[in-house]
Amino acid sequence: MTPMRTPLIAAATLAVSLTAATSSQAADVDKAIEYRQDALGVMAWQIGPLSDMAQGKIEFDAEAFTRRAENLAAVAPLPWEGFVEGSLQGDGHGVETDALSAIADDREDFESRQQALIEESATLAELAQGDDVTAMRRQVAAVANTCKGCHDNYKAE
Repeated sequence: MTPMRTPLIAAATLAVSLTAATSSQAADVDKAIEYRQDALGVMAWQIGPLSDMAQGKIEFDAEAFTRRAENLAAVAPLPWEGFVEGSLQGDGHGVETDALSAIADDREDFESRQQALIEESATLAELAQGDDVTAMRRQVAAVANTCKGCHDNYKAE
């Protein structure tokens, strides 16, 4: 191989690997957004009926309440790993997302809100094991307020 061709081959190889890495990174961001949206959807599927029972919009069903509270507590830790770098609004990924760039601006607050939701959901699951419906209703409100606080600061309307 001639000395002139070796640098050209190396440069071409580097260009191909950088393009593949960029494409892979974009796909990873797309997957992360889809993952977190799906996980948040599962959480909404659980909290909706819990909230309806707590507000008396539907009949309180202790078995269904317990199952949904446990499901919510189980999935509450999941969506957060999908908030990867480059996956927020304005990051140029081309995927529709309501996740505001304010998340990156105050990551510490965003993470503390995640933890609060995880803890409030775990408390709800614990209370659902008992028979104090009033306490369960209050805890559903606490979970919902935790969700709302995060949405108010970090989710587009």
